[in-house]
Amino acid sequence: MKRIAFFVEGQTEQIFVNRLIKEILGTSQINIIQKQFRGGTNIPKQEIVRNSSFSRNPRYEVLIFDCGSDNRVKSEILENISNLRSKGYEMIIGLRDLYPIPIDELERLEKGLRFLPNKLKADAPYFDIIIAVHEIEAWFMAETNHFRKIDKRLTGRYIKEKLGFDPYSVNSETRVHPAKDLDNIYRLVGKSYTKKFTTTLRVVNKLDFGNIRHQLRYDISSLDKLLKVIENFKGGKN
Repeated sequence: MKRIAFFVEGQTEQIFVNRLIKEILGTSQINIIQKQFRGGTNIPKQEIVRNSSFSRNPRYEVLIFDCGSDNRVKSEILENISNLRSKGYEMIIGLRDLYPIPIDELERLEKGLRFLPNKLKADAPYFDIIIAVHEIEAWFMAETNHFRKIDKRLTGRYIKEKLGFDPYSVNSETRVHPAKDLDNIYRLVGKSYTKKFTTTLRVVNKLDFGNIRHQLRYDISSLDKLLKVIENFKGGKN
């Protein structure tokens, strides 16, 4: 059985990766285990299983760890990578937002996050970090097909009249706080965007994953990188 692990900064990323995995790998031959890391520092750290689904004849196993914050993604990977590799996990991928770090710090941040200490150098070929600019919600906002599913009034013209920018034409990665932009857009029609589980799940389920996989990826390099990781895992490439 092929195995891959994702360490993500929060619940939003976990929900999105879970859906993306199912879109690419299917649902009939896959085990997906979603966990949370909680505690640490002053409270004993716990690893909690949030959700799991198992197949009768799995070809793939996917672990998706919610690390609880962006600055814990790398540290949790460092703590777990050797153990996961010993259990046959062929890739360990981190996913986090750039926000609130400014865009001109992106290259330095990527370099630092991809660095592994000497004792873990052997694991380097099986590890990578992906950074969403500025937030993963930039990917959601760029998938403009979903706005009409939220409400038919959410055209580019209507949003621009009310908020001063058109998400159908703007580069979403230039928006510093796209999560707030989404909230402002949805509030135009009496809805909202929050980090609550049900809200995020509703939005992710509205996204057009065909558009994400076959068009949008070519406009957003970090999204394309994540898709390639999953596709190569499915195809058996390293």
